Amino acid sequence: MLDEHLLLECGRALACPTLHYAVYGRLNAARDNAVLVCHALSGSALVGSWWPEIFAPGAVLSLEHDFVICINMLGSCYGSRAGLSESRDGRELRSGFPAGFNSRQCTGQARLLDSLGIRRLRLVLGGSIGGMQAIDWTILYPERVERALVIGVAPLSAMGLALNHLQRQAIEHDPEWEGGRYLPQRPPRRDWAWLARSP
Repeated sequence: MLDEHLLLECGRALACPTLHYAVYGRLNAARDNAVLVCHALSGSALVGSWWPEIFAPGAVLSLEHDFVICINMLGSCYGSRAGLSESRDGRELRSGFPAGFNSRQCTGQARLLDSLGIRRLRLVLGGSIGGMQAIDWTILYPERVERALVIGVAPLSAMGLALNHLQRQAIEHDPEWEGGRYLPQRPPRRDWAWLARSP
């Protein structure tokens, strides 16, 4: 848990958010062998589970030499502060969880690394939204990053923004949406055929 509030780009703040993380290998005495892996949207801190090839012989990382840390994204459902976390009034945040704060992921990650005594990263790597975070690390903390490996990242075109908007609309038009507060006995419908019948 971070000991300070994390101010987001939207102007809201997360109060002392929890960040779940996993480590692999050992941090050396000089503390210069740390590698940060930023996971994709569907991933988790357990990089050894979803990307075991990265530790294979001859691969990018070596557990004999590298100290690898992967920090679960805020907003995810794998241990960090997320939509099912409680707000100040004790209710789950759900759809009230702040959106659009990718660079603030890096701010939270940097604070966590500070608490672990890690001031410099030999490498930051990630794919998809994790790749966007790797880029943000080089912009926000250039003095802390020796190298970055960015995978599967491209500028989001107007078409991409439009498709994202349509996807959000599809979710919010689910008959069981209820403002994002699904009931366990009434989950989102799996049959999306109703969309074709919508006015």
